Amino acid sequence: MKKLIALLLLFYATGAFSQSVATDVDNTIYDISVLDVKPSFSEGQEKLNFYINENGFAAQPKEKRNAKCFALFVVEKDGSLTDIKILGKSKVDARKSEGLIAMLQSLPKWNPGKRNGQQVRVLYVLPLGN
Repeated sequence: MKKLIALLLLFYATGAFSQSVATDVDNTIYDISVLDVKPSFSEGQEKLNFYINENGFAAQPKEKRNAKCFALFVVEKDGSLTDIKILGKSKVDARKSEGLIAMLQSLPKWNPGKRNGQQVRVLYVLPLGN
């Protein structure tokens, strides 16, 4: 029994006093106003507008195509888009809203935002429609 207790104390001491590597990962989602470099679509604003108009609103009726809505998403450190939501859904039907989300998910990666020289996660609001 004494050997078992001594063995358990040895394992406890080894775990308690061993070195641990501190990971300083910043997963904060920043507002665009505090950035040094804002995120941008890698292929340019004109190409982004083309993707939205041709793939996102192509099947919308003319009156709803002019309706203002917004896409809210996070541009990740690697340029991918996550947590995509469409705001103003009353102006865009649910099926089209899902289509807009799918279109945004299929876009090429963005250029990520930077703060203090480091790539950071950024909350981005993209106006859709006219």
